[in-house]
Amino acid sequence: MATNLRYVSLKISQAAQEAAAALSSATASLPEALQRGMEAFRLPLTSVMLITGAAMAPTLNPKAASQPDAVERLLVRLLPRATPKTVHAGDVVAFRSPLTVAAAAGAGVGGLGGFAAAALEPELLQNTMIRRVAAMPGDELVAFEGEEHEETFVVPQGHCWVLADNEQLEPPHVIDSRSFGPLPLSNVVGRILYAARSETDHGPVENSAEGMEADVPVLEAELDLERLCRE
Repeated sequence: MATNLRYVSLKISQAAQEAAAALSSATASLPEALQRGMEAFRLPLTSVMLITGAAMAPTLNPKAASQPDAVERLLVRLLPRATPKTVHAGDVVAFRSPLTVAAAAGAGVGGLGGFAAAALEPELLQNTMIRRVAAMPGDELVAFEGEEHEETFVVPQGHCWVLADNEQLEPPHVIDSRSFGPLPLSNVVGRILYAARSETDHGPVENSAEGMEADVPVLEAELDLERLCRE
């Protein structure tokens, strides 16, 4: 019962955010903003994605190391307006690559080449990469470590630092913050909750303690293993 109430509370919160965003845009009237909020409340909080490649192995799609065509199905909790309150260091997140976003903006086009994942909602999850958050705004990282000195930098506000889980891959063989720098939190699409390689091989994805606790009601309400394995 408590979990159900938490789930409904999350849906109400998302609906309120959508209504507030509509009002702040100055293009929607109050009735239109309320309608947008109601539509958001009716939508699920998750989507199904597919991941290819070995960048996140062994956490995700571990078979890709030996089988290039391997694919894994993922359940992602959508985070339309990610902030440091909803994204944490240790989370595995889906995000729009700043490289492809910049390339599309420069070319004046809206469609971009995909990187790591495809989704059921192509307009929302198109051109999506999946990496783990290693640092959040204000965290200090080592940029260069040499024999005599090291250089550090601080992750700027509104950004995070994301890395591939596969320690066998380094740039340019893998693309992450070592390639494109701090990632704007506004690029984050959602947090990966569950992975399914087959009907008998599946399980939750290890995220931050805060993220996993926040996602308990979402998983209980929206995880459909039959659908996840079938899509």
